[in-house]
Amino acid sequence: MDKRECALCHRRRDVFACARCASAMLQQRRTMLSALQADVAVLRKKTEFALSTKRALANAELRLDTCRSRIEQVSTRVMATREELCSERIAVVERTARLETRALRVEEARQQLREERQRATSLYSPVLECLDYQVQWADENAAKVRGDRLRELFALFALTPEDEKSGDEEHDEVLRKLPDEHTGVLGDRQRQCDTRANVPAFFRTIVGLPLPKSGKYASVPPEVVAAALGKVIHLLRCLVKYLKITYPHPMEFTGSFSTIGNTREGSGCHTLYPDGSAGFERGVSMLHENVAFLCLCQGVSKSALHPTDLLGNLLQVYKSPRLGTLCDQVASGVGKRHVILHVDSMKLS
Repeated sequence: MDKRECALCHRRRDVFACARCASAMLQQRRTMLSALQADVAVLRKKTEFALSTKRALANAELRLDTCRSRIEQVSTRVMATREELCSERIAVVERTARLETRALRVEEARQQLREERQRATSLYSPVLECLDYQVQWADENAAKVRGDRLRELFALFALTPEDEKSGDEEHDEVLRKLPDEHTGVLGDRQRQCDTRANVPAFFRTIVGLPLPKSGKYASVPPEVVAAALGKVIHLLRCLVKYLKITYPHPMEFTGSFSTIGNTREGSGCHTLYPDGSAGFERGVSMLHENVAFLCLCQGVSKSALHPTDLLGNLLQVYKSPRLGTLCDQVASGVGKRHVILHVDSMKLS
C-alpha cells in the first residue's frame, strides 16, 4: 500500500482515503491536462506555421541558388569577354601603331615623289613641250598632205574650181591675151566674151556630167543625172578611206544604179535614178545630208552650204583650209544630228 502523505491534508494514504482530497486532486489533474492539451494545440499550430514558412524559404533559397549560379555563369562570360576585348584592344593598338608607321612612310614617299616630280617637271617640261609642238606640226603636215591627196582625188573626178570654167571661157581668155593690133578686128568677139562672162552658170559638172544647181533634174536626161549622182557617191566613198568618217546614211556605188540608205532605216533603200517618185527625192535628200556632214567635218560653216547645189557644197570642201583633218567619233556623232537638223531647216526655208 501507498504510505505517502496526501498532498492536501498531509495524512498518510494507507490510513484512509480522503474524498475531498481525491476530488480536488482529480480537478487539478483535469486542469493540468486541459492546459497541456492547449499547449499541445498551440505547439501544433506553431509547428504547422513553421513548416509552411520553411517551405517558402526553401523555395526562395532554391531560386536564390539558381540566380547565383546564373550570375556566376554571366560573370564568367563577362570575364571571358573582357579578356577577349583586352586582347582585341591590344591588337588594335598594335595595328594603329603599324598604320601610323606606314602613314609616316607614305608621307615621306609622297614628299619624295613631289620633289622628284618637281625635278622632272623642271627637267622634262621643255622636252614635252617640244614634243607637243612636234606632234602638232606632224598632225598639221599629215593633214596638209592628206588634203593635197584629196584635192588630187577631186581632180580625178574633174571637180575643181578651175574646172568650172567652160571651154568657151578658156577660149575667151586666150582671146583676151592677144596683142593690141588684133583688138580692132576681134572687138565683137571681145564684147561677146564679156556678155558671156556676165551670164550666170546654171550647171556644175563631175567627170563631165552636168548637175543643175537648182536641184531640178527634169531639164537633164535621167541617165545623165543617175550617172552624175553615182559619181558623187563614188567620190564620197573614196573620201572615207582618207578621212575615216561614217556618213549618216550608208551608200553603195553601182554606177548609174547606185543606192543610198538601208532596209533597217524607216525610209528604206533608194536608187538614185530620177523616175519622178518620192523615193528618188528622199534619196537625193539623204545624199545632201551626207555631203553636208562631210562639209561640217572638214570645217565648212553651215552658212556656206547651199540647199540644192550638191557639187557646189563639195567644192566648198575642196576650198576648205582644214581639208584633210580627221574628225573624232564624238564630234562626228554630234555633227550627224546637226547636219540632219540643218538640212531640214534648209528644206523648210
